[in-house]
Amino acid sequence: MSRRAMTRNMNGTSSNVWRGGGAEAAMMGVNVATFGATGVLGQHIHAQCCYHNYTNIVPFRFRAGPLTSGRILRHLGDGTVGQNFETDYEIDKEFVVKSIIEKVDNVVNCVGAWQEPAVYENSQSWFSMEAINVEWPRMLARWCKEMGVLRFVHISMVGADINSPSRLLRQKAEAEMAVLEEFPTATIIRPCDIFSEEDATYVRYLKAQKYFKICPVPNRGSRIHQPVFAGDVAEAVCRAILLDHTEGRIAELGGPVRFTTTDFIRWCAECNGTPHLVAHVPKWMWKIASSVHERSPFHRGFLIGSKAPTWNKDWVDRQFIDNCATPERDPELLDWEDFGIPKEDLYRIEEKYFITSSMWARDAGFLDYGRQL
Repeated sequence: MSRRAMTRNMNGTSSNVWRGGGAEAAMMGVNVATFGATGVLGQHIHAQCCYHNYTNIVPFRFRAGPLTSGRILRHLGDGTVGQNFETDYEIDKEFVVKSIIEKVDNVVNCVGAWQEPAVYENSQSWFSMEAINVEWPRMLARWCKEMGVLRFVHISMVGADINSPSRLLRQKAEAEMAVLEEFPTATIIRPCDIFSEEDATYVRYLKAQKYFKICPVPNRGSRIHQPVFAGDVAEAVCRAILLDHTEGRIAELGGPVRFTTTDFIRWCAECNGTPHLVAHVPKWMWKIASSVHERSPFHRGFLIGSKAPTWNKDWVDRQFIDNCATPERDPELLDWEDFGIPKEDLYRIEEKYFITSSMWARDAGFLDYGRQL
């Protein structure tokens, strides 16, 4: 859990209170429905909501299987009876979604898909990328407006651009426009690539280093990263619910450190005692390999069911776009200080991340969150 919640108030001043929110949030009756709470970022958002003593409704997709159910979130919270409520839903069932959002004043959407489902009949998605990344935020924002929801927070991505070569980034930009069209006072947060113990972004390099010994790298390892801890983004989401000046605004949130892909892999090798061996693969070879990898029988329901491929063509396209938050380019963009979070309080990647994540990638490759690696 983020140590910042113990040391800072909403306005960024120092606090002697060991816990953020708490009785104050309980007295205010803050209630939140977090769609996508079973994902990597969604779990941290739900955890921070529990930490601030919000009353939470946790929708989960029952058809996606037990690993995406609300069971993995039951250990969160302070033990208060009636703080967390789990319920299943489906994104195409309007009456089910409306029955959830009619019970809350605040809604957070962090549902997203970074690739097309390999097998629609046996998949954890069941819906196309366009449906999940664009149409779902549009419908949810419209339904929230109809049901009188007070605050709506939508999670996007740094680099969202309608003219981006990446299909995912184009869809994220379309979703932002759709959300603001349907819910003009919504808050949109664009985080950089997040890191946590079970993330599906940086762990793939660690896994390649463990299994292949030689780590393939696109763009000659020159892509600039600004990884941000999922718990820091979650704290900003919790504060956005209570801060009025974030209404109708877009925030770009990045981590405290920037480095290239080559620097990241070298640091990982030093921490885990593995050789620093990198293969600079040209883009055309990445495209061919990713196409073959996406069509592998193991990713199309053969033997062990559908499993998301580690590399896909859209991921390759994003490796040629720097992943950095630059809110200073536009005075209308929000930064960490606008949420009362000083940049010196942000978590940064440390040695323990490489060590624990590499152990997880090697020992639990097909268990629990390891399926995302």
